[in-house]
Amino acid sequence: MSNNEGQIVSGIRNSLDPTVRTQLDQLNYKVEPLLARTTNVLTNFTEHTLKHSLGVEKTYDILLDGNYELLTQKERYILIASTLLHDIGMMGRKEDLSKEDYENDRRKGHQTFSKEIIKEHAIQFGFSGNEASVISDVAEAHRKVPLEALEESIPFGLGESVRPRLLAALLRFGDELHITEDRTSQLVIDVLKPDEDSLKHHLRHLAVTGVDRKFNDRQKIQISARIENWDMERLLNDMVNEIRTKHDQVREILNAADILVSEIVTQYNDQYLLEKEIILLLSHQQLTLDDIWGNLSNRNQNAIRSKIISLTETKILFVDSKGCYSLGRDKTVFTAAFNALKGTERLYDFIKSEYVRNNIGVIFDDIAITNYSTRFFNGDRQDRLLLIGNSPTVLNNLLNQQEANPKFGNMNRSVVLDLLILNGYMQDVSLNPLLSQEEEVVFAMQNIQESLNKEMGSFLQLVQHLDPKSIEEGKREMEQDSKKKQH
Repeated sequence: MSNNEGQIVSGIRNSLDPTVRTQLDQLNYKVEPLLARTTNVLTNFTEHTLKHSLGVEKTYDILLDGNYELLTQKERYILIASTLLHDIGMMGRKEDLSKEDYENDRRKGHQTFSKEIIKEHAIQFGFSGNEASVISDVAEAHRKVPLEALEESIPFGLGESVRPRLLAALLRFGDELHITEDRTSQLVIDVLKPDEDSLKHHLRHLAVTGVDRKFNDRQKIQISARIENWDMERLLNDMVNEIRTKHDQVREILNAADILVSEIVTQYNDQYLLEKEIILLLSHQQLTLDDIWGNLSNRNQNAIRSKIISLTETKILFVDSKGCYSLGRDKTVFTAAFNALKGTERLYDFIKSEYVRNNIGVIFDDIAITNYSTRFFNGDRQDRLLLIGNSPTVLNNLLNQQEANPKFGNMNRSVVLDLLILNGYMQDVSLNPLLSQEEEVVFAMQNIQESLNKEMGSFLQLVQHLDPKSIEEGKREMEQDSKKKQH
């Protein structure tokens, strides 16, 4: 069932009497413009608007597993109202912007601010004084507040009681379980460019596929996600550990109310990561399927077998008569292997592997002659291979980026190639100075610099004497070539 805005209404809200649902729907409209301002100062943060509150509300469908009668009507109303307002204290206020470390204070203390706002504006939210008191206590206790500080049960009206401690435990746990991709988007990340600490929260939300009770073991909550690299696997594992910590805080309270959650388990789609791990293993040595299983004992054997079949069918891997797998040695496979590991922490491990060491020379020779009409021999060749073997940026430029335009006339293209190598290497050295500490590599860099100094003089003379009309004509032809490639 959906509301007027097309949002899916939670099962717990649908379980309430129509008049109570109407009250909560009206509360949605009241809090939405306030929650929309929860990131007006905390700009790096993931979604804390009404969408987040409704997402937390949906987690109660998981926790209660459809058995909504475990809570009374009044408890369900208080729980949902507390959920809608639990983050309202993150809303920024203009008069506080000049305060020192305002953003950090607002984030760390937002549960207290939420409580204050609920109590101060109770009538506008549609709460009685007693309702506001309980709702504000439950909302505040979604973090930091010891759950034992709340009453286990209090009489509320005639012949009815509510359990603030249980409701706060559900909110605390439900808040932690709202980890799906509706908390952010790739567009938000690209435009916002959040700092490193906030970025990890955005990225792991994008990776989560879903959260639900396990279909064949209803006491377990399962988190599914796709992992494409080792960084993401660590981020997700950290997140799951945080959820388990929250579960430990609420387990006994939930169990006492017959809301049984025995364990938080994961289900990772690691096909992309498996591909990287297999390529990395085989870049160092040939291995049988049993050897690969032994090296990847933390992965599912059937998933490994499936990925091995896929990589073999696409000619990335080859298997010999003894059942040993190895990486293909042509430029296409070399590029595919490099691109699979590009941007990961294990790229340097790949670059230093036997596979790269044995194949980079032939591939470099092919690129040099095909794209730059030049060849290097003996020490000159070795100098360039040393820099290439220490620079992911140079390898990326050679394999994926470089294109030599035939309109360069008589200019010595070896200069262009050397500039590409030296520039890429210096980019990596600026990020990782350790790359320049090997004496042999430093000598290689100096030799290439000397070669450039000799060649650049004639190049600059050529540029000075080029006919402006020829330059403009060449520029137009290059632009036309570029447009044709794009189409």
